[in-house]
Amino acid sequence: MLTGLILATPTTLALAIATALVTVSLAVGAASLVVFGGPFLSALVLRCVDILQVVPTMLLLLLIAALVSPGFMALFFLLVLTGWSDDVRVAAAVLRREALRENVQYARVMGAGWVYCWRWHLFAALRPLLGALMVQNIRQAALKSAGLAFLGLTDPRLLTWGSMMQSAMDQLYTDAWIWLLLPPAALLSLLLHTTLTLGDRRLRSGAVLGPAV
Repeated sequence: MLTGLILATPTTLALAIATALVTVSLAVGAASLVVFGGPFLSALVLRCVDILQVVPTMLLLLLIAALVSPGFMALFFLLVLTGWSDDVRVAAAVLRREALRENVQYARVMGAGWVYCWRWHLFAALRPLLGALMVQNIRQAALKSAGLAFLGLTDPRLLTWGSMMQSAMDQLYTDAWIWLLLPPAALLSLLLHTTLTLGDRRLRSGAVLGPAV
């Protein structure tokens, strides 16, 4: 069990962190197109977001996973594909608010492009939001990947906390379940609790969605 936890923990954390990093990057990129891309690009991105949010994400994940039994990379792409749209509207609202601040408007009047403003003004202002979105997406990716593995829908060779819990179900009616099921479940619960606490702390600070000055 200890060997399994040592081997499964890096895979589980790497999958959650990589998914969150790419998901947040795509969401912020799409939000930038919504705010700065003009009416056509803005409408196109928002319609794509609406379509993806109408589709039941977990049902789509279950269906595709049942068909292909994804490994690490396939599961990573599935989680990114079904998760990036959730944060676009929040990122666009904060980005639009920051773009109206005096320092950004002054830089624009002086001839600075949006790339310059992004690098020197908007990115620094968006750091609290990016941190909150990263924490939130790590929690969601870890929970979704563990759920799929627990249901036996991922590649059996992919060792994660979820697959360890799935393997322990055969021993549920024996005393062995205490040693086989509780350790990976405890680690997953600890990760979810930690990320939830960090996310709540950022939201309570008011730094992400505070009023514009």
